[in-house]
Formats: sequence, structure tokens, C-alpha cells
Amino acid sequence: MAKMHSPPESKPPIQERGTPRRGLWVALRALLRTRIFAGLATVIPLWVTWIVVKFLFDTMRSATQPMVEQAIEWLTRSAGRQPSAIPAYVEWAVPVVAVLLTLFSLYLLGLLTANVLGRRIVILLERLFEGLPLVKTIYGSTKRIILTLAGGDDSQQFQKVVLVEFPRPGMKCIAFLTSVIEDADTGRKMATVFISTTPNPTTGYMQILPLEEVSETGWTVEEAVKVLMSGGILSPPKIPFDRVHPLRWHQATVSDSAAPRPVTQS
Repeated sequence: MAKMHSPPESKPPIQERGTPRRGLWVALRALLRTRIFAGLATVIPLWVTWIVVKFLFDTMRSATQPMVEQAIEWLTRSAGRQPSAIPAYVEWAVPVVAVLLTLFSLYLLGLLTANVLGRRIVILLERLFEGLPLVKTIYGSTKRIILTLAGGDDSQQFQKVVLVEFPRPGMKCIAFLTSVIEDADTGRKMATVFISTTPNPTTGYMQILPLEEVSETGWTVEEAVKVLMSGGILSPPKIPFDRVHPLRWHQATVSDSAAPRPVTQS
């Protein structure tokens, strides 16, 4: 008679060794990563701001500090004292006075160029620079960048933030409208746009496309730069994506105006 074999008893699962320790290490690593990134998000903007402010301060200080030091030395000798007897608080005040003197000099220079005589002097200097091949390129590009960042009248052509289809239909990217030109054969209006890259908006592509395919956004340059540098994290809540909001371009009527300026179509 065959023997009945009872089914093997099921054994309880063996717990892996070190599971609580491994879970604790994962949680600790996640906590450290979160706190470290939070610290970096706090420190890096402060550090970059400090570097930029320090660079500007040192640049303005170095422009006039030798003049301020010579003036203090002359005043000290005129008072019958040796330069080594200058108080410490005066030496600490020299950089601040130098920066204030630089700012005052820049103000006087701007005031000079605002009148007719100063403007003529600037025009003569620009014509002199335009006659030099390498200097012409450096001076013209630097002036255009400064005017663009400062928001001057000559930079209005750079103050339009638009959307264009790139790199394929159905995908749109942020671009800056720079100028409008005409097709040599048909007279069709064409837009030249600068498509910035992320996270560095100073590099990108220059594209030429029909003006009717350029869509108005209503954003400011600052808002567009924030979106580009953050990779879209700091995007505005709404964007005109599906419909194209066309631009209308007209030639400026003032004879001495810098360039044609864009206006939105009513």
C-alpha cells in the first residue's frame, strides 16, 4: 500500500539581514542631499551677487583711488605732517571716496553728452573709431550690448520677446526680435530673431523667418531671461501658445532714430 506523503511545511520567509540599516542609510542620504541642495540654493546666489558687486566696486575704486590717495598725501604734507601719520580711518575711507568720485565723474560725463556740444564730441569720437577696423567692431558691439541692458532708446529693437516654431513645427521656443528686413525678390517682411539657449541666454542661434509667423508674448526681457536661466521653472502662469499674435512693423519717421521699432497689431 502506497505511503501518503504530506506536503512540505512552508517555512517563514527569511528576513534579509541589514534591511533596517539599509533603509536608515537611504533616508539619511536623501535627507543630506535635500539639505545640501537647499544650502547650495541659498549660498550660490549670494556668492554670485557678491562676486558681481565686488567686481563693480573694485573697478570703480581702481579708476580714481590713485587720485584720491595723491590728494590726501598732498593735504597731509600741506598741513606739515608726514604721509605715515595719516589716521587709519582715513585709509579705510579712501576706497569709498574713490567709488563716489567715480560715480560723480560718470554723472558729469553723462551730463556732458546730454547737451549739444558733448553730443558732437561723442559723434566725432565714434566716427574716429569707425575708421579703425578692429576698434570699430569692439566699440560698436559693446555699445549695443550696454544700451540693450540699460534699456535705452537705441535698444528698443531688442525689447520684444516672441515665440517662434523651432526646431520643428509644433514646438515653440522663446526668441528676441532684433530687426525686420524685406525679401529682395518679393518684398515680403522677414523677421530676424535671436533664439537663446538654456541656461545661458547669451548664446544661441540667429534665424530669419516670415514676420507673420512670429508670435507676440507680452513678456519683458527680464521675464524671458528668468525663464531661460531657470529652465522653465520661473515661467509665467500663462503663455499665448496655440494662436499666433502677429506683429506689425513700421519705419520710424524721425530722421535720427536708430532703427525701426515694433508695435503690436491692434
